[in-house]
Amino acid sequence: MGDYTVSDEAGSGPPGNTNVLPTVVATPADDVGPTIIAVHAVAPIRFEMSNRRSDLDWLAEQCVEPNVIMAGDFNATVDHLSGHETSAGAVLGDCRDAGPATGAGAVGTWPTFAPALLGLPIDHVLATANWQVQGLRVIEAEDGAGSDHRPIVATLAPTS
Repeated sequence: MGDYTVSDEAGSGPPGNTNVLPTVVATPADDVGPTIIAVHAVAPIRFEMSNRRSDLDWLAEQCVEPNVIMAGDFNATVDHLSGHETSAGAVLGDCRDAGPATGAGAVGTWPTFAPALLGLPIDHVLATANWQVQGLRVIEAEDGAGSDHRPIVATLAPTS
């Protein structure tokens, strides 16, 4: 896809970042490909709620650009993202979630000690409308690999 510039610098100013845990933003050097954002928003814990709201607001702002793919640990279900959408069918800014689009939106990605059907789907792949979701699956075969999150794999293709 060409050369990318990568930033994970926290703080305000372009491109900014999530407040507590770093999010990585990769922008195409030639402005041709998608902006790719690897997300890690803070969890909804008692003393981090202000940072959590700020993180979700900042992530929603990143999804108003015309060509974005965003994936990672949002520490939020689709319901938690409600109110952060800016267009019909979107869940965050103008981004749509690959999970519900494929029927896998309720499969739990966390915690791995619980069966996937009892877990929470807090890891997501989101993309703007110029990307078509061809598939998404939650990988349960690695539950004992050491992470408390299940990996997800999504296949996206340009809509053009």
